[in-house]
Amino acid sequence: MSSEQLIEEIRQLPLEQRMELLEAISRSVREEMRPRERRESAVSRLRGIAKPEGPPPSDEEIKEDYTRYLTEKYS
Repeated sequence: MSSEQLIEEIRQLPLEQRMELLEAISRSVREEMRPRERRESAVSRLRGIAKPEGPPPSDEEIKEDYTRYLTEKYS
């Protein structure tokens, strides 16, 4: 399909569908224009942000903490 044919098909769509198509194309172009390095560097900066200090708590410690939380909440 040529670009002229595509444009003609788009013109035949209802206004709401053309607006949705316009938004989708705009979003696609913005994503493509965004520099890749910036996104990758953000990911590398966030890596390990939720990593706990020391070993993770055992299942028993988690149960005790949760029991303590509920006891404090409802006492």
